[in-house]
Amino acid sequence: MKEQVQTKSVTVSQKAVDSVVCWKRWSWEKDLQRVLVVVNQRATGSLLVDSPTDCLIRHEMASRGMTGEVAVAYLTEYKDELSELLALTRRADFVVLAVGTKISSALDQRLKFYIQQCQGNGQSRKLYWLMNSGGKHVHPGELGGLPWQFGPVG
Repeated sequence: MKEQVQTKSVTVSQKAVDSVVCWKRWSWEKDLQRVLVVVNQRATGSLLVDSPTDCLIRHEMASRGMTGEVAVAYLTEYKDELSELLALTRRADFVVLAVGTKISSALDQRLKFYIQQCQGNGQSRKLYWLMNSGGKHVHPGELGGLPWQFGPVG
C-alpha cells in the first residue's frame, strides 16, 4: 500500500503592538477565498503559537473549503484598530463577526462604529454574524463543536 501526504506551504503573518497581537493571518493560495474573522479577545504570543480560538477558526474555514487565506482580528484598544480592521475587510471576501453577546460596552461601541464604517465604504455585503442554532451571536468557543451558522449583518 502506498501512502501519500500532500502539503501546502503556508505564510503566517501578524501585527502586534506592545506585545498584543492585533491580527494574525494564514495564507495558502492567493487565488482562493479570503476570510476575516473578528473576535472579542486579546491575543499575545509568538507568530507560530496559535490560540485554541485560532485553531477552531482555521479548522472550520478549511472544512468549508475556505483555504485561500484566513485572518483573525482581535478587538483591541490600540489607536489604529479601526483603520486596520477596514484594511483587512477590504482584503477579505467574507467577514465573520464572532464576538458573542458578552462584550463590554466599549467593545460594543467600537464594533458598531466598525459596522457603520463598513456600510459607508461599501463593505457591508461581506459582513456576517457567527450564530448558534437559536440565532444568538456567539464566539467560536461558545459553540462547543456544534455547526457554525452565519447570518447577515443588517
